[in-house]
Amino acid sequence: MTGVTQSDLVAKLDSYFEVGNYNESTLAERLPREYTPILARYAETAFTSGGWNGLLLNSAETVDRLYLIVVPTQEILDTIIAREVKRGAPGALIFSHHFAETTEENAVLRPIAQAQLAELREHKISLYICHEPLDRHPKINTSLAFAEALKLREISLFSTPGGGSTGAYGSTGPIGFHELAKRAADTTGLSALRYSTIRHNGRPIERVGVIAGIGGIEDLRAAVTANVDTVVTGEWWPGGPNGTQSARRTAVHDFLQTVDLNLIGTSRYASESLVLRDDLPNWLKENAPGVEAQYVAAS
Repeated sequence: MTGVTQSDLVAKLDSYFEVGNYNESTLAERLPREYTPILARYAETAFTSGGWNGLLLNSAETVDRLYLIVVPTQEILDTIIAREVKRGAPGALIFSHHFAETTEENAVLRPIAQAQLAELREHKISLYICHEPLDRHPKINTSLAFAEALKLREISLFSTPGGGSTGAYGSTGPIGFHELAKRAADTTGLSALRYSTIRHNGRPIERVGVIAGIGGIEDLRAAVTANVDTVVTGEWWPGGPNGTQSARRTAVHDFLQTVDLNLIGTSRYASESLVLRDDLPNWLKENAPGVEAQYVAAS
């Protein structure tokens, strides 16, 4: 690979995903207090003073490889660092869907450790975040990629009050519930689906809504409005036994008692990985032919 100027690649990503139209700066409220000076030392000012999407860590002038990841976990970052060290660290960019890991209760984030930020900088590995812009893009987004992987026909997008698309829906079959459940598991690379992820499994399926990540109550309402008989999502049961997710879990539970809806859950991570694995590499071939794309999955 010949490589490209990082600033040119970042500009293309910013423009295509319209990262300037999104503001997720409330993420700062979920960081440990002691992380504030660390972030100030390593993060780009435009990132922390803006919408918390785009270039977070600027470590390289040119890049010839783009790593595609869902979450910047310690394990995945160690894998990427090892790969770059092995090839002499000529310059690489990580494209991550999430800014940081979430805890079980989702209230406090588990950000990248200072030591790893230092290693990334030392080995010329930059970091780019694309969360809501990737969830809501009209052509390349997490739910659309999931719907395409499920081989739905006549796919359309639906919206929620937040603006932009957070889900997709299309036609299939009619097929049996278990056939679609198996297709969902196979597509996301899961060996099986837990019984708790399945609801109303006795009817044939023809019209499917797809919500990558967490199928929140507004997303489920939008799917119902689109007249689907089944929703495939990452999670529809907010995790954790108590705390910040309790009210949300109760709201989803109460809503589901009012609708006659098949539900299939996979996993939050698996459902969000497909756009990175299947769609972003093709975008890169067209828009940055001098850059190699590598999807890095969690083990």
